[in-house]
Amino acid sequence: MFAQLALVLLASQNAAPAPEAGLLPDWELKPRAVKLAEGLEKVRPLLERLQPEKWTAAGAPVQYEQQYKDCLEMLSHAQNAATRLAERPNGLTTAVETLVRLESFINLAQSLSQAVRRYQNPAVADLVESELAAAGDREWLRRHVLELATVRERERETAEQEAQRCRERTLKQGPRK
Repeated sequence: MFAQLALVLLASQNAAPAPEAGLLPDWELKPRAVKLAEGLEKVRPLLERLQPEKWTAAGAPVQYEQQYKDCLEMLSHAQNAATRLAERPNGLTTAVETLVRLESFINLAQSLSQAVRRYQNPAVADLVESELAAAGDREWLRRHVLELATVRERERETAEQEAQRCRERTLKQGPRK
């Protein structure tokens, strides 16, 4: 009974919008997530101007066309995750998803920019890479995910200790008559 009550109380604390110790408050994180989504939106027009079908006509591997489509799709997923992160900045799952999707998109886009450099125009590749660098400010997101995971792990450990303490106390009381 006590263990259930402790877990319910802990869960209700996590649902509250107040920031946990060590985490930035939502109102500080939300603008960063919004800026990330907006920065990614600036990359889209550059990617949409690429012409992978002309690259393959000029002798590039056909796989670049699929890589280009995958890159646009990954960009959409990264933008969607960043938008959801802005809605709930201290959600661990959303923060991790945003970081993973952002990293995957940037890696694929950087690979694609090498094809742009070789088969389209080096200046366009430089522009794509500079927009990626500006849009993909990942360091704050990496730190945030690490801090968030640390806090959530500490909360889980505290809840487990409290539940164990309650179980021990209940067992010491003996059976009810």
